[in-house]
This record gives sequence, C-alpha cells and structure tokens, in this order.
Amino acid sequence: MLQHPVPEQHLRSIGDITVSFALLESQIQTLIGSMLNERQRIGQIITAELSFRNLRALMISLYIERHGKEDEDFEKLKDLMTRAGQAEEKRNQITHSVWGAGKDADTITRIKTTAKEKHGIRFHFEDVSSDDLAGFAEEIKLLAEEIQRYWIDLIEKDKAINDHTAHQLP
Repeated sequence: MLQHPVPEQHLRSIGDITVSFALLESQIQTLIGSMLNERQRIGQIITAELSFRNLRALMISLYIERHGKEDEDFEKLKDLMTRAGQAEEKRNQITHSVWGAGKDADTITRIKTTAKEKHGIRFHFEDVSSDDLAGFAEEIKLLAEEIQRYWIDLIEKDKAINDHTAHQLP
C-alpha cells in the first residue's frame, strides 16, 4: 500500500481544520437562514448548494436589504465575512496541496505546483508545523464562534427594536 510521510499529529490537525471549516460554513448558513425570516428548512434549501464565496455574498446582500449599510453591525459583518474568505483560502491551500516530509520531525512540507503561461512550471515549498495547523484549526473555530455571537446579538437587537416599536403603537 502506498504510504504518505505525514505524521499522525499533522493528520489530526488537518482533519480538525476540515471539520472546523464545516462548522464555520454552518454558522454562516444559520445566519443567512435567520436573515430570511423563514423556517430553518427554507434557509437550508437556499444555502445547501451555494459555494462558500456565494454564501458570504448572500449574507452581505441580505444584511444590506434588511438593515442597510450605515451601522456598526454591517462593518462587523463585513469584517467577519472577509476573515471567513481568508480562512477559506488558507483551508484550500492546505486541502489542495501535496504533502511531503519536512525539515524535521515536527514539520511537513506543503508542495504546490503551478504552470502558468507567463512563467511555466513552478514549485512552491512551505514547511508547516503541527502547531501551525492546530493554531489554524483554532482560528477557524473562534471565527465560527464570533459569527454565532454576532447572530445572537443581532437577534437580540432586532427583538428589542420590535418590542420598542410594539409598545409605541396606540
């Protein structure tokens, strides 16, 4: 059987990155569902086949439609979605690379091959430690938690506004 040189600790972190990214994606889908003001299942239907980039774009568009783009919540949302996009890029680098032995027992080497018209074939090598991978998995989980907190805070603000408006009616 063909074997790869990636140690168990690195594999565990790469798996954690994969699972944590799915959690991040799920948090964005949940936030979108809440912005739709529909049953949860409708939000799931709408978001199920969207790319991560399109989920982020949909979230921004829904927020602008519901709340405009003149408040601090919009700025926070833009920051969260920008960071989510950066996490996706980094996750894709990890997922779509070939891995080789590193310079020592704690590192593995990410190997990316490109072939562009302007430069021809190029090889990019980057040593990655198990701590680097574990740290990135933690970053993704923290971002997912921030998005969940943002969603909860937004629901509470909307509820407070609706309660205040209801009390103003004759």
